[in-house]
Amino acid sequence: MRGRTCLNVRKRGADHVILPGGKIEPGETPLDAAIREACEETRLVLDPADLTHLGTFDAPAANRDADGIRCAVYLCHWRDSWPEPVPDSEIVEYEWTDLDHCHDDARQAPLLLERVIPALQQRGLL
Repeated sequence: MRGRTCLNVRKRGADHVILPGGKIEPGETPLDAAIREACEETRLVLDPADLTHLGTFDAPAANRDADGIRCAVYLCHWRDSWPEPVPDSEIVEYEWTDLDHCHDDARQAPLLLERVIPALQQRGLL
């Protein structure tokens, strides 16, 4: 997170923007996968010590590529010394989504709107 925003990405051919991430590889933990996927999709190299587990959530799939998803979501507070993300792999763009004003944006994924934002609010983080 960077202020009251979060990093979202849009994959090639997709309409929705989603949190960076992907499938867990054999032998990986959810944390390992989060770090690997952030690097693959945005070229950000994250330190596991900088990540806090927000929760594991079930949600409808945003881009209709599955019936539903289960995601372990981690928070990472942005450091001003970090470089801006660079779209990589199948990512065509990224955005900093304003969490206070994204509910009317049809591009936002159900995971963010229905699970992550309420979890942040419940913990007093929004």
